[in-house]
Amino acid sequence: MKRTIAIILSILVLFLAGCSYKGDTDNTNKQETEKVVVAKDSAKDFKLKDIEGKEIKLSDYKGKVIILNFFATWCPPCRAEFPGFIQMVDEYKNNTDVEFVFVNLGEDKDTVIKFLNERNYNIKPLLDLQTDVAALYGVTGIPTTVIIDKEFKIDTIHVGFMEKGDLKNHIENLK
Repeated sequence: MKRTIAIILSILVLFLAGCSYKGDTDNTNKQETEKVVVAKDSAKDFKLKDIEGKEIKLSDYKGKVIILNFFATWCPPCRAEFPGFIQMVDEYKNNTDVEFVFVNLGEDKDTVIKFLNERNYNIKPLLDLQTDVAALYGVTGIPTTVIIDKEFKIDTIHVGFMEKGDLKNHIENLK
């Protein structure tokens, strides 16, 4: 009984804290070596390819509320958070003021596509293979969600699991 409680508590701590993530600490390949971002800073622009090979720039979405979500397929809190985020993607799909940008950290395209297909998630995450963008945004745990307002300023940085209702409140407050 004590062992079962200890296991449950351990899983709960991991789930609530998010997955610890330490990206590449070698700055030689970084897109930018400025300080990491904090709330109220201007968002840092970047370019990454999505799972179909299309290059996307974050600044392409200036003027919209941007939900920038960093994740990995192996991360339990990321996996738990995804259904709610996908529901929000579906809810806002016809809203031209909101854009969801998912960034996978360090995993190959085939791994990400398999994860998406197994769950019928119809999104096209960007691939941060060298974790340069994660470093740019100071990501230390995943999932990390960065909410950017229409003026391309960071409104919120949330590390760990985010409830669907909390995400919706953030979006509605910035629309």
